[in-house]
Amino acid sequence: MILLLPVSFLISLWGAVHVATTQGVQYSYASPSGQFIIQNVLLLPWFGTWCDLAYIRVIDTYTPDSSFRTPLYSKYYTDMRMHEDDRVVGVIWFDFDKQQQSFSVGVPDWKDSWMNVFISNTPYQVVEN
Repeated sequence: MILLLPVSFLISLWGAVHVATTQGVQYSYASPSGQFIIQNVLLLPWFGTWCDLAYIRVIDTYTPDSSFRTPLYSKYYTDMRMHEDDRVVGVIWFDFDKQQQSFSVGVPDWKDSWMNVFISNTPYQVVEN
């Protein structure tokens, strides 16, 4: 009986993370080169206090089974104006380094979340803007 509570918690946590990392997108755009798809994903309202959070997912169309997720950020900083050069592809506040496969995050007033351990699957650094 005592074991049931922690197991239930872990199953619930895994379910929430699975839903958050596989759910549909709010916006999806192809990069200027056409190699990358950049998507904005909102957490569902049932996440409670985290329903104002989102993340960016980058998919390399040359390897479509892999996706790169940013850490969570306030959905109010969503700006999907895209840019790309030989080194990076991204949107306002987020750059994805194509060779290093890492993110630079420039969101103002950055607040880290403990949920990033589960959501972000890509190294990132927060930079001053």
